Amino acid sequence: MSKEYLAIGFDQKAMIRTFKKTPPPKLLSEVLPEVLDGLKLSEKLIEQKAILLWSRVVGKEVKKHTNPYSIENGILVVLVDNSAWMNELTFLRTEIVKKLNELISASSANQAASKENKEKKSAEGEIKPIVKDIRFRLMSRP
Repeated sequence: MSKEYLAIGFDQKAMIRTFKKTPPPKLLSEVLPEVLDGLKLSEKLIEQKAILLWSRVVGKEVKKHTNPYSIENGILVVLVDNSAWMNELTFLRTEIVKKLNELISASSANQAASKENKEKKSAEGEIKPIVKDIRFRLMSRP
């Protein structure tokens, strides 16, 4: 070792470090469900699928007159452009809820986010519905 290093206080033993072998990086698809569960967002993410799947369930014609607005605690709020459509959709409410829950379950079946939904199975072995009810409201016109 040169005298320069000794003069400024260089210690050769301090330079020798032991490095722990770091684990290989994880895929985002492996980490994301853990993060969502930790933040308690898994259920909210699954609920949001109801809004995304609305047009697939109701079709093009109904989609023209409706707009899924929000979902909270299993209640989907849908804005409707006139009272005639609101009345019609009220009669179709249970069928729409059933189809939405089926599509949500099917789309979540291959994803880690559905793990939480699978844990909610009732004693009969059925999955508890994500969408429990739909509330229709008239859109306000500017």
